[in-house]
Amino acid sequence: MGRFFTRALATGILFGAALILLSSRTLAADDTPTFRQADHSLAEALASGDKKAAAALLDERFQWVEANGRIHTKAQVLDDLAQFAADNEGALDVRTVDLLGQVERVLGIHHNQRFAHIWVKNPAGWQAFVYLNIPIPAERPENMAPPNPPTEADKLCENPCKTLPYKPENATQEAALAAWFRLKNDEWRPNPEDWAAHADEYHETLTPRTDIPKLQHVQELAEERKLYGENGGSGGSSVLSMRMFDFGNVVIMEAFQGRNASAKPTSWNLRLFLNRGDGWKIVLSAQTNIV
Repeated sequence: MGRFFTRALATGILFGAALILLSSRTLAADDTPTFRQADHSLAEALASGDKKAAAALLDERFQWVEANGRIHTKAQVLDDLAQFAADNEGALDVRTVDLLGQVERVLGIHHNQRFAHIWVKNPAGWQAFVYLNIPIPAERPENMAPPNPPTEADKLCENPCKTLPYKPENATQEAALAAWFRLKNDEWRPNPEDWAAHADEYHETLTPRTDIPKLQHVQELAEERKLYGENGGSGGSSVLSMRMFDFGNVVIMEAFQGRNASAKPTSWNLRLFLNRGDGWKIVLSAQTNIV
C-alpha cells in the first residue's frame, strides 16, 4: 500500500510539473507583443525620443516615404527621430486590416495627408516596414467624373503589362506578379469583371489624384469600356525598378515608376498582394509623386 501511495504521489508530482512546464511554454509563446502593442510602443518611443526603443521596432529595410517622394532609410530616421516623430502625430480615421498572418496594413490621415503603414512580423517580433504619406486630392467631386479617353501612348503597354525589370526570387513572388500582370492588362483593356476577381474585398487605391475602394475602381473600368470600348484603358506608367518581399501569404512590392523606361522616376509605389487561400489578389495600391 505504501509503495502504491509513493508511486501515485510521484506520478502526481511529475504530472503536475509537466502541466506547469507546458503552461510556462504556452505563456512564453503568447508573451510575444502583438502588432497593436508594438505600434503603441513605437508611438511611445517617438514621443520620448528613445532611439534604442525605436530602432528595435523598425525593420532593417524600413523606409519612410514623404508625400513629396523623399525617402528616409532606418538609419536616417534614427538620425533625425524628432522629424519622424512630428510626422506621425495627430493620426485620424485610422483603419487596420489584419492580413491573416505576418503583415498588418494601417491606413489613416494626418497633416492633411493620407498615410499607409505596413508592419511585418519578424523573428524579433512586430516591426514597422514602410511608412508612406500621400497627398489628399485637392478636389473631391460629388459625382464620379468621366474617365479620360486613351492617349496615343496608351495604345502600347509593354511595361508594365507584359514585362518588368525584375526577376521573381521564388514561386510566391512569381504568383503575386502573375496576378499583377493580370490586373494591369485588365486596366489597359478595361475588364472590370476580371479585375474585380483579382482584387481583395479590402483593396484600396491611394494616389495624389484619387483615393477609392475596390467597388469604385471597378465602376471606373466599366465606364471606360462603355465610353471607349475594349481598347479604351491605360496600363499606367512604366516600372523603372522594383523590389519584392514575401511574408507567408503576403507579398510587398515597392517600385519606382516613370513615363517610360528611360525617363526619371515620377512616382514611388507601394503594393500589397494577399492570398487568403483562393489565389493572389491585390489589397493595396498606394503611390506618391516625386517632386
